[in-house]
Amino acid sequence: MAIAPVNKFINIAVPVAPGEQKLYEVPTGASSLVLYAQVSNVAVGGTYPKITFIQRRVQRSTGLSRDIRVIKDVEIPPNDAVILIDGRLVLEKTPLVIDRLYITGIQTGIGTITDVIYDEPSGIATVTTGETPHGFEVGSQITMAGIAFTCSSNAGITTNIFPDPQKSYTVDTIVDTVGTSCTFSSVVGRSLGYKHVYNPAIHSFVRAKSNSITLDGGGTYTPSNATYNPRTGITTFTIVDHNMITSSGSYTPDDAEYDGRVGILTVTLAGHVFETGDLVKFDDDSLAFQCSMDSNQNIKTYPRAYIDPMSGKWKEVTKRDNNNFEVQVGTTPLNYFTVSDAEYDPVAGIATLTVGDEHTFRAGITSVRLVPKSLQFTCAQDNHVGVHTYPRPNGYGDATENDPAYNNSVAIAATTDTTISLDVGTASYTGIHTFVPATSMQPEDIDYDPTTGVMTVTITNHGLENGDGIKIADNSLTFSCTYGDYIGIASHKTYPRYSDPISGKWIQVSNVTTNTFDVQVLDNVPSTNTNAHSFVSATAGITKGVVIGGGNYTHQAVPLSFTASGMKRSTDKIQIANNSLIFTCTLDNNGTEHSYPRPSDPVSGISTSIIESTNNKISVRVGTTDAGGQVAPLQMEFVGSVLENSNA
Repeated sequence: MAIAPVNKFINIAVPVAPGEQKLYEVPTGASSLVLYAQVSNVAVGGTYPKITFIQRRVQRSTGLSRDIRVIKDVEIPPNDAVILIDGRLVLEKTPLVIDRLYITGIQTGIGTITDVIYDEPSGIATVTTGETPHGFEVGSQITMAGIAFTCSSNAGITTNIFPDPQKSYTVDTIVDTVGTSCTFSSVVGRSLGYKHVYNPAIHSFVRAKSNSITLDGGGTYTPSNATYNPRTGITTFTIVDHNMITSSGSYTPDDAEYDGRVGILTVTLAGHVFETGDLVKFDDDSLAFQCSMDSNQNIKTYPRAYIDPMSGKWKEVTKRDNNNFEVQVGTTPLNYFTVSDAEYDPVAGIATLTVGDEHTFRAGITSVRLVPKSLQFTCAQDNHVGVHTYPRPNGYGDATENDPAYNNSVAIAATTDTTISLDVGTASYTGIHTFVPATSMQPEDIDYDPTTGVMTVTITNHGLENGDGIKIADNSLTFSCTYGDYIGIASHKTYPRYSDPISGKWIQVSNVTTNTFDVQVLDNVPSTNTNAHSFVSATAGITKGVVIGGGNYTHQAVPLSFTASGMKRSTDKIQIANNSLIFTCTLDNNGTEHSYPRPSDPVSGISTSIIESTNNKISVRVGTTDAGGQVAPLQMEFVGSVLENSNA
């Protein structure tokens, strides 16, 4: 029996934003007729914007596309419109091809976005256009395009490029005055609680011209891939087995000092020849240190293969004097983990802790510390009446001496994707120990000083100690704030917002008393909003860290255990041919290809030092950018009518 086709009319009405935007894609199992399409000029000033309208046909077998131009660079007078289609344009989606409609808008008043702070749950975006005034006033209708975000969850999210679908927005506030303001805010809508962090334009490698990279002293190379980090300005090229780095000497350091806070390794070598920008490489296990994690009991060697960032890499010398030089080898921040479940074998002394699938611990290589009195168990010895905490100090509870894991590093004996097993010592009572999960803490009062960024939290008998780590759930704290002259319930705001420095992060407590503790909640002080904050309420949203990995422990070098000639030097540099690297970027929704380096770029026509290298990759500095999107006054609107003919 034949299936009668189903006809459906749809109307499309969207603002035309800067750059290229997709208007329509034929759905599966349908063909379409575009019956009418036009773009109108909504008359911003007396300008004549242009539009290009195309049908893009993609071959499904190859992914190759062909643009079928309908109209190109047509001007639209103020308060007028241009008709793109008045009749019919046939579009298809078959096993062979997919048809889509695109429009490209060219207009005046386009600004480059350099930062966006998005607040959830208010849905307010605060947009900055660098040092160039945006020209808007309160009430201006605007469009935005090509803004890249990193999202905390991809549930229900089909793209990280905003806005999608395209919309127009209204400027709600501006900073400073019209003509000088570089920052405005607009309500762009909620994101269902998902955290969004602004990124400069994301660059996607397309191809490289042959022999685009030349090694000083000989040899040309063609990258098979490249990544660019706009925040650091570092481009990393993939060149398999490039053999580009040549050692110009081997050395044995006299001494070394490591600062885990900043990740700097300072190497002492009297009268050395290393210069700033040179490359240095340390053989695995060629350096030896003792550290305070285990009270300097053991000598540990570095870099550890497959663990330490320095392993197998050439790194840049960043600073030097006659007898010393510095290398960035990676920080050792404290990493906290909660424990959702635990099993303890009192005979073997093994505790198996469930810490989640984000851990990177490795058996026999890494060690951890347990926060004192952070693990809770009951046992049959007292009929599971009391809750006992571990690891215990001498004199705490029924402990007559420190537990073996109290303030000591504990080696990891075994791991799974979600668990770690530790030898924490045997117990005198060998019966079953039942784990008691910790409950989140609920603040009773909070005093916040926006000038210092310090928050003093009151929780009766909280049990925390100086240096313990906590995590505060997003939007679990409610304050009233006079910012914006709001009063009553309208002044209530929840924290931390996903845009706040402590959102999703572990922070250390200080100035602990029995019922209070302090935390620093700002990266930079004073706050941009120094209005008074008054505590309103809080939910049970404070989690205490139990397992600690990493840490800025004091390291003492053991030079007599250094490997002879375990340190190598290289001075290799490269040149990148102008316009030899092809990228697309999200600034224009990846609509066009761009070649680099341009004659105006910092690395154009010069030799630049390799700052990091492995067997298959090299990295160089090419310059930073904070550009990441476009904003413009609403100037054009597209309307169209489509008839879909479906046999599905």
